[in-house]
Parts: sequence; structure tokens; C-alpha cells
Amino acid sequence: MGDAMGVRSGSAPRRRVLLLAPAACRAALLPLVDAWAAAAIDAGCEACDDGVPDVAARVAGQDALDAVLVVGPARRAPATVLPAPFVFDATGRRVPVAWLPATRIADVQRFALTAARVHRRAGALPALAVFGQWHPQYLRVADRIDALLPSRWRGFRWTGERLTREGVVQAIGSGVGLGLYVGHGRPKGWVGYHGVRGHHFDDFGGEPMGALLSLCCRTASRRATSLSWAEALPLRGVAAASFGAVSDTLHTDNTRWAVGLCDALAAGVREIGELILLAAPAHGAAVMPYRLVGDPFAPLTTTPQALRLAAAQPTYE
Repeated sequence: MGDAMGVRSGSAPRRRVLLLAPAACRAALLPLVDAWAAAAIDAGCEACDDGVPDVAARVAGQDALDAVLVVGPARRAPATVLPAPFVFDATGRRVPVAWLPATRIADVQRFALTAARVHRRAGALPALAVFGQWHPQYLRVADRIDALLPSRWRGFRWTGERLTREGVVQAIGSGVGLGLYVGHGRPKGWVGYHGVRGHHFDDFGGEPMGALLSLCCRTASRRATSLSWAEALPLRGVAAASFGAVSDTLHTDNTRWAVGLCDALAAGVREIGELILLAAPAHGAAVMPYRLVGDPFAPLTTTPQALRLAAAQPTYE
């Protein structure tokens, strides 16, 4: 991954990820480490039992990393652990960095098994599910995404005028490789659909998404909650990775992200870290609020079974 890698094709060389995690979590993370190895990704595992290190400083001293995953104490928040969705290495390359709070060992293991499942399922088809609040401002962004989505990508329009909250949970469980929400957000979830929260996935038994992105305010914020929406999704096995903001964001910046994401998909990205690097707006203020949570190598492709389930999702049209 990283800027120098670009979009990979053919037989790419093995890549490297730095995994910083407490020793007590190492066994729980093994399913993901094994899945990375099968995908030609070598994990350099280092214990961080004395607290979370300065990730930007650690990466700045290296020049051969393709991503970083930091697993740390649940009392730490995304805003205080990582400075942005990527940092710079010794050569000036951008390297995706992701966070995962170690709430419980069972939660960490659920995340690792979910991410490993996404890596190993036989998916090669590009598909995007668009979620959004039922409001003209956000429906226009969804319309723009529909127009910009590359023709080879299958698009599913699951905005608020077409789905209920229960339908959203069912649709996410179809296992489409990439999902994107536009609308208002809060630390505990989406405002759209009369509110979607982590507890709505308490009994989630669907197929996980590769990544679920929330282009809105505060879905990675810990304000008035012990666990943000962006953190809850990977820990509950809903998606291998998620993307959300730790503070307020501007609608214009989120629209830039949406356009950039479509451009990145047209360039052929296949993983969440690559997608974030290529889609990031040039304006730094649009990038800094966002954090990546979960697997920075989460695949974005979709299986034929997931496409069939998504196509069968009932909607109001």
C-alpha cells in the first residue's frame, strides 16, 4: 500500500504491516495475522503493554511499511491515538494507520475472525452500497455518487427514502464489499433512518461488509459514549473496517471525499487503505478529522452470493 505502491496488479511483492498490540491480545489477533500472511502481507508484531506509542514518530523512522494497526486500551479514543487516517514514513510516503480498542478479548477475536473471513471469501466483484439520510442535501450527494460510480461497479441505492432502520441492518448483512453513508452523524451512530446505533447489531448474524464509511460528523468521537459507532462496527463483526470522523465536518468536505472515493474506485483500488489514500481531498482540513478503524487491508470486493442478497433486498421505490 502507501503512495509508492499505487494500485497493484499482477504478482505484487510481499507487503509489511506493523501490528502494535498488548501481549494479551496477540492470540486473539492470530486469525487476522494468518489471513494477512495468506495475502502476502507480513506482520511485524510488537507489544505495547505500557501504553500506545506515538505512531507518527514510529512510522517516520521507517521506510518499508505499507500499513499500521494499533490495538490499545479501550479508555483511549481514536482522536487521541492517531493524528489522521495516515501518517508519513521516512521517505515522505503516506502510510494508512488504523485503530482498534481492546474492549474485551472476545471482541478483539470477533474482529479478527471477521476480518479474516472477509480476506478469505471468494469475492472478486466490485459493488458499492450507498446509505444516506432522507434529506435533499444528502440525496443530492447520493445522486452524484450514482452518476460518478464506474460502470463496472454495481451500485445499490439504500438511502432513507427506500429503507427502514430494520432494512438497513438486513442490507448491511448482505456482505457487500463497500458501504458509504452520507448524512448527519453522532458518536453513537447515524441520524438517518430514525437513528442507527451499535445495539441494533447485537444479534447480527449477517455477512460482514469489507468496509463501511460514514462521511459525516463525529461517528468516531467518544463524546458522551464509551465506544463510538466507527469502533463498534468492527468489534461487533459488522465490517472488517470502518471510517468516521472524530469531530464536526463540513458538508463540502464530505462531498469532496465522496467524489474522491468514486475516482479511486475508477482507478481500481481493492482495499480500504488504498481507497483512503487515493480518495483523500488535497485540503488537509477535510482529512484530519477522519480515522480508520479495523483492518487497513480490508478487501472491498463482493461475492456473487452477496450480490444476490443485495439485489433481493426489499426497498420502497
